[in-house]
Amino acid sequence: MSVLLLSYLVLTGLMGWRLVSVQVVSAAEYRDLADRQVQRTVELPPTRGKLYDRSGEPLAMSLSAATIYANPRELREGGVDPTFIAAELAPLLDSSLEELMEALTSDTGFTYLARQVPRRVGQRVEAAKLAGVGVLAEPTRVYPAPGLASQVIGFAGVDNIGLEGLELSQDELLAGTPGRLSLERAPQGLEIAHGGRELEPPVPGTDLVLTLDRQIQATTESTLTDAVDRYGALGGSAVVMDTDTGEILAMASTPGFDPSNPRAADPYDRRNRAVTDIFEPGSVNKVIAAAAAMEEGKVWPDEVFTVPDTWQVGPKEFKDSSPHETESMTFSEIIAKSSNVGTIQVAQRLEPAVFHDYLTAFGMGRATGLGFPGESRGLLRDPADWWVTDQPAMAIGQSVSSSLLQMAGVFETIASGGEWVQPSLVRGAVGADGRLRPAAEAERSRVVSTETAQTLSRMLVGVITDGTGELAAVPGYEVAGKTGTAQKPSEDGGYQEGAYIATFAGFAPADDPALVVAVMLDDPTPYYGGLTAAPVFSEIMEFALGHERVAPSDPGARLTATPAAP
Repeated sequence: MSVLLLSYLVLTGLMGWRLVSVQVVSAAEYRDLADRQVQRTVELPPTRGKLYDRSGEPLAMSLSAATIYANPRELREGGVDPTFIAAELAPLLDSSLEELMEALTSDTGFTYLARQVPRRVGQRVEAAKLAGVGVLAEPTRVYPAPGLASQVIGFAGVDNIGLEGLELSQDELLAGTPGRLSLERAPQGLEIAHGGRELEPPVPGTDLVLTLDRQIQATTESTLTDAVDRYGALGGSAVVMDTDTGEILAMASTPGFDPSNPRAADPYDRRNRAVTDIFEPGSVNKVIAAAAAMEEGKVWPDEVFTVPDTWQVGPKEFKDSSPHETESMTFSEIIAKSSNVGTIQVAQRLEPAVFHDYLTAFGMGRATGLGFPGESRGLLRDPADWWVTDQPAMAIGQSVSSSLLQMAGVFETIASGGEWVQPSLVRGAVGADGRLRPAAEAERSRVVSTETAQTLSRMLVGVITDGTGELAAVPGYEVAGKTGTAQKPSEDGGYQEGAYIATFAGFAPADDPALVVAVMLDDPTPYYGGLTAAPVFSEIMEFALGHERVAPSDPGARLTATPAAP
């Protein structure tokens, strides 16, 4: 009797302990286990924010699509033949039986069968009522104007994550927040019709308005494409900026790509080369040397120099831009004729540290503040590391490298009266009320005085009227700018034989600047900036000025001008 009683007490104690263990000690663990067996949580992707041009035209947006998924474990536990399911889905999804069978027989409770397919496909799958197969609404990214500003906009991946361009740099705002849908299901995996459902709706991403102007962007791209074909160039880039605000109205590189199919594009075509690629600016850099020397009181426009054909600095002999006898030139003529020797003579009046400070202030060797993925700071060494030949070389655009955007910033600084203005690509975000919340104002810094900037502007007009930039002229408008022709550096030092970068950068109208345009052509024929990049500048600037309704400097000249060839 005592043995039976003892056994009873032990058994009762064990059962009690097990009950306490299940209901008290491990209650949370068993509750989570029960939830995992009965509940299924589905992530609901948010709708990605739109990208608009400055006038409200959509450049990137998301449309509703269908995503098809399956629960292979449910099929296995329910005794459903996956071969039958695969045979039904193959024609609907345009997939092979082998691919579907691999997914349907995997050891998982969730697998994608097709992502972001047209909604009509999802409707057909739902109508088939196949066991273990479901349909989710999922947004897919589309670009209404395929290829337009593709390197600037970039693209997003299938998982709603920005991968390149503004889609990447603005991803935190554009992406939104995923939602959650929790469903109750039976042990075999089937959804319980009247079971509990918890919905946490996704929060859509923020819409952004860009500074780009769709029409100026399209014209810039088509003009560049024609120029690359016409001059047999490897590629080209161009930037159009508003001189007052620093807003980028167009930023183009050709060849481009279709952001809807980025895998088909070469990496070179996908790069926003106006900010990622750097090159020696060549004679365009003479503008910085001129501005620095005038600001420091080392030279004035009418000062006369004796300019020989060559100039020796240390071990290096610098040659002028074209052969000539020793002649007298004013400083204005040195800039107009793009004299290397004359510019070096002026730059040598500056202390190296002072010249370096002006290069930096104009934007060389530092980030522009645009925040674009892969943006290059350019190359500018500390003056303590300069050789005796570096300062004269930098004065004429060698031994220093910049992006096209940095080059545009140099001319924007002169055009805005000597004040550097941070460039921008985003005007603002669209609030819940549909109103634009403007982005923070651009940073500004004084580089040279207004007087120096205006004096240099008049000198740069001479580049078009009396110098190397005649083909940059725009009928009816006074243009200020500078040509540039630079050899391409080789990977093993020195320069590539016969390989050049041709550039032109400038602004108009010269007396009241509204727009800055900078153009770069990679290895064109002929390779001189005044013969290739300058006419491209003219075409882009003429359209942009007209589109922005900027009053001509000489209305009569514009009315009588011969229309440009198509």
